[in-house]
Amino acid sequence: MSFNSFKDNMICDLDTINAQSQPPISMSAPTTCENHAAATTKPTGPHCGSRVKVVRGPPKSLCLPHLCGLENIVSVLIVRQESPWDTYRKVITYEIAGKVTIATRRTRPSRMVAIRTYAKENARRLIYRFGRLEHRNVLSLHECYMHEDLAFFLVDDLPLTLAHVVAFPSVYPNETELGSIVSQILDGVYYLFTFGLAHQSLSCDHILFGIDGIIKIASLDLCIDCTPKQSEAAYIAALPSITMRLMQKYDKDQGVVGVIDLERWPIDSAAVGFLSATETAGSIKSLRSVSSPSKGSYNANVQQQPLLAGKHRPSEDLVVLARAALLSSSLNCVYNPDSKK
Repeated sequence: MSFNSFKDNMICDLDTINAQSQPPISMSAPTTCENHAAATTKPTGPHCGSRVKVVRGPPKSLCLPHLCGLENIVSVLIVRQESPWDTYRKVITYEIAGKVTIATRRTRPSRMVAIRTYAKENARRLIYRFGRLEHRNVLSLHECYMHEDLAFFLVDDLPLTLAHVVAFPSVYPNETELGSIVSQILDGVYYLFTFGLAHQSLSCDHILFGIDGIIKIASLDLCIDCTPKQSEAAYIAALPSITMRLMQKYDKDQGVVGVIDLERWPIDSAAVGFLSATETAGSIKSLRSVSSPSKGSYNANVQQQPLLAGKHRPSEDLVVLARAALLSSSLNCVYNPDSKK
């Protein structure tokens, strides 16, 4: 299907939307100064700024992906046929799990958003992939703009990746923090696995890390559709490298799984026990548990993997590590405080 036909299918009549008996929650918006300014070229009132967003040309179209056959989308996505730079202004651009632009609203510059840009020709695939995913440990899409040859996605704003933890020589997670990171990664990849999505390049560079301790799998454009079995195998294969890099900053040679620094990570530690389990794990679920023979029985008692035990709210354990990584990181960013876009 060409993109033009896809676009035609997506455009819907606003009158039809308003006539629906139960419109999606995300279609409604509170009346704000910005909305008022967009509807009239002569805004008034003490709270309106000197710069307003003025709509020119034909009415803009809102596109609802579920109207073009994407029924599996978890929540309604509004896709706007306009430039995001009518509403937002670029202020910072940098590389973190791909290129990301931090922008502020033109009428409320204290509110910032993260915008990732992709070729419009991939819009259908990306809208379907982003839109149907909604999980605490997977990057989420909040809004989409279509303009010229590009698609702009407003996504979660997390300032770090796990690669920043790895890069700084003196920043190491302790065993509790390592367990919190691994627990969130397993939750995220298990969710992707249930959709039959395999990340082709899952590594510390593509796992975002928020200052609130949240871990999110990013670079979803690198995911491919495959069987659940293939997807699960891909994630299990990626875990040893991620874990070793967090524990000692590098992988061992020739794909060997293990650690050199036995003073930091004793051989009988929960961290080393988990790392060893990644070599023989047959499923993601099995990485969360460990079996031990029952006394006087051939049966086995299944217990939670010691590294992951008690991780009900793992992000709270990572706030200090996130702050240390943020303070020690050096992001190559471009700051454009006076940018018109």
